[in-house]
Amino acid sequence: YYAVNHNRAPFDDRRVREALSLAIEREAIADKVLKTGELPGYSFVPPGTGNYGEPTYVPWKDMPYKDRVARAKALLQEVGFGPAKPLRLTLKYNTSENHKRIAVAIQSMWKQLGVQAELFNSEVKVHYNYLEENDFDVARVGWIADYNDPQNFLFLLQTSTGKLNYGRFSNPEYDRLMEQASRTNALQARAGILRRAEALAMAETAAIPIYYYVSKNLVQRYVKGWEPNT
Repeated sequence: YYAVNHNRAPFDDRRVREALSLAIEREAIADKVLKTGELPGYSFVPPGTGNYGEPTYVPWKDMPYKDRVARAKALLQEVGFGPAKPLRLTLKYNTSENHKRIAVAIQSMWKQLGVQAELFNSEVKVHYNYLEENDFDVARVGWIADYNDPQNFLFLLQTSTGKLNYGRFSNPEYDRLMEQASRTNALQARAGILRRAEALAMAETAAIPIYYYVSKNLVQRYVKGWEPNT
C-alpha cells in the first residue's frame, strides 16, 4: 500500500488522498506490471483473513476507471489544483525493480490528473527510517501479518500505534472502534466492529491499498531474504 502523510498539506485533505487513490488502476498493476499472481487491492485487510469474512472495500471499488479519473480530477479542482496549479509530490519507495516499476506506472496514472510526482528511492533501512520519522509525502509500504487476524492489519492505522502508523492517520471514532473490538470476545460481533473501522478508514483514505500478496509469492520472498513484515 502507499502511506500518505496526514501531517503534511495538502495530503491532510481527504479529497487529495482520495483523488490519488481513485486514479490508481490496480488491475493494470497486477496484470501488466507485476504479472506474478498478485491481486488488485481495494481494502486494507486482505480477503481470506481469519476471523473476519469479507473485508470492507473502498466505496468506489466498482466504479468504471474512466469515471474514477473524472471524479479524481473534480476532487483536486475542489481543493484548488489544476493546470495552472498542479499538485506536486514526492513518491518514495525502497529499492526494488518491482517497486520502481509500480511507482513509474502510478506516476503515469497520476499525470493524467495533472499531478507531478517525483520518484525517490533508497535502500530499505533508509526508506523505513523516512517512514517512521514521517518524512515523506507518499511512500510505498508492505505488510505481512504476524498472525491471521484482521487486527494485525487494522492496528497499523490506530493513533496509539505510533511510528508504525506511518501516515499518522488519527481518527477518534476509528480508535474507539478498535478499542471496542479488543474488548469483544464474540468473534462475529468483533468482526462486525472491525469492518466498521475499516469502512471508516477506507472512506477517509487513511492509506492507499494497491495489491495483495499471494501465498506462493510470500514463500518466494522469504526464501530470497525479502524484508520480513514490511
